[in-house]
Order: sequence, then structure tokens, then C-alpha cells
Amino acid sequence: MGQWFCALETMVRRTVLITGGLGCLGGNLAKHLMSAGYQVIIGSSRKNAKLPNELENCLLVYTNFDDLDSLANACNKVDCVIHLATINAKNSQDNPQLAINVNGVGTYNMIQSSIKSGTKYFLYFSTAHIYGSPLIGKIDESNIPKPVHPYSISHRLAEDFLLESIQKKKIKGSVFRLSNSVGLPLIKDADCWMLFVNDLCKQAIDNRQIIIHSNPNIERDFITVDSVCKATEHFLSSYTTSDYPVFNVGSGVSYALLEIAEIIAKRCKLFFGFSPKIIFHDKSELQKSKLDYKVDKLTAEMGFVTNNDLEQAIDEVLRFCADK
Repeated sequence: MGQWFCALETMVRRTVLITGGLGCLGGNLAKHLMSAGYQVIIGSSRKNAKLPNELENCLLVYTNFDDLDSLANACNKVDCVIHLATINAKNSQDNPQLAINVNGVGTYNMIQSSIKSGTKYFLYFSTAHIYGSPLIGKIDESNIPKPVHPYSISHRLAEDFLLESIQKKKIKGSVFRLSNSVGLPLIKDADCWMLFVNDLCKQAIDNRQIIIHSNPNIERDFITVDSVCKATEHFLSSYTTSDYPVFNVGSGVSYALLEIAEIIAKRCKLFFGFSPKIIFHDKSELQKSKLDYKVDKLTAEMGFVTNNDLEQAIDEVLRFCADK
């Protein structure tokens, strides 16, 4: 009988709600956590949303971040919340007020509903762009955030709401400052084609050319979605928190945008027999463009470095684009 109650307690403890769970990262996280034994609930702001076949064993709930009753229902009997439901950079730029309402106030409402529902752990996905633009030099969690865009400003607001609740011991939680994720979207209509690598892969397949709109010498840190999933699983299993529970999430390896385009071109040649032409209009030199996105705090917490096979992730996205 005692073993039965222990098993039942474990099942309850492993229930996770993923807001924005039908997006590129959210869908992959849902699939990964299901395979790890979690009961996964997916929150969506679309009333007519449907689960793909890969996630048919998940529960789908409606989340309206202006409606506290909706959020309380979504958080009912949930042990952990992974909050991914934010609007992207372009929409944030177009409508800064919406960015504040959704990314900032919406996250605050989600946190409060989680606290009231007795949720044990809240993991918020923020962005590396919290540190400023462009990202240059050594960046670790001690750097003072200097957001300069409505997208990063609204994420900073959301971070502060969560950190205040953690500091006052209302809930345990962590903030992931994610660099640039790379991976195959689980759902065909996922809004993921504004991500740099996904965009370039789609251009390469659709147009047989790649246009880099930013300075090609800018460096960014790229991490595979698989590595992000493994880091997330670790934090959910340990309820990691600290005096300053903010973690840079990346690979610790930076590439110039042109280098990424060249990798994609080489993979296209290998698999599809053609090399897309690489075009960029900004040929200016960017001084001190080296980026060292430090992830030592993350790897020290996890006790290991996740495998970050960037080429494999790019190959999967290319094949996905070719099969669409």
C-alpha cells in the first residue's frame, strides 16, 4: 500500500503545464517530457486549437492571460509551469503596448495563478537579448541587462515579476535567458520561420539562395532544441533555484551569421545537390563583434554539458522544409 501511495505521489509531482506548447520549442518540450514520464498539459490561447498526432496523449487547455479564471483552471493540480507564451520580436516592435500586456502583464497573471493554485515550480523562458543589442563580448548572468527593444524590455519586466515572487518565497522558479534555438518544428504550422536558422533553411530550399539581412559578421550563440529540452528536464526534476535563479541557456559556442549560412549551404550541397547563393547587403566591418555567451552557471548546475550537434539540427530543418 505504501508503495502505491508513493507511486501516486510521483505521478502528481510530474504534471507540467506548457504555455505556448504548440509552438516550435513548446511542441518539442512537450514530446520530450512525455517520453521522460511527465504528464503534459498544453496551454494555448487559440480556442480552436487542436493537438497534433505526436501530442495526442497530452491534455489541451485554453489560456487567456487577461482572464484569471482561465489561468486558474489551466493551473489546477499542476506541479510545474513552463511559460513560453509570448509574442515575437516583430510583433513586439509593431505593437509595444501589446508586448507589455502579453509578455509582461500576461506573465504576471500566469505567475499569480500558479501561486494561488499551489504550483511548486515556475520556469520562465526569457531571451539573451535582455542584455542589449548587438550582443558583444563576454556575457554572463552578472551583466546588467540593457534591453533596447520592446521585445526584450517586456521580457525583462516578466523576469522581474517572477524574481520578486521567488525572492519572497511565494514560489520556486528559474529564468532561462535563451540564446538562439535550432531545431525541427514538431507542428507544421508552428510560428518558427522568423528564427534565424529556420529562416535561412527555408530560403535555401524555397529560393535556392540565402539573404542575410543583418551584418554577416555579427556573432550569435546557437543551441539545439534537443539540448534545451534536456536542460529543462533537469530543472523540472530538481526544482533548481538560488539567490539569483537566472541562467544563460546556450551552447557557449558562437558563430558569425555568415558562418551559419555557409554551413547551411554545405548541407544543401551534401543532401540536395545544390549550393544556395549567399547574399548580404551590409558589408560594413563590425568592430569587437566577438561574442562569448557564458553558460558555465548552467553546466555547473546540471553537472554535464549537453550534446549540441548543430549540423544534425540544421539537417532536420532542411529536410522538413524540403518535404513541406
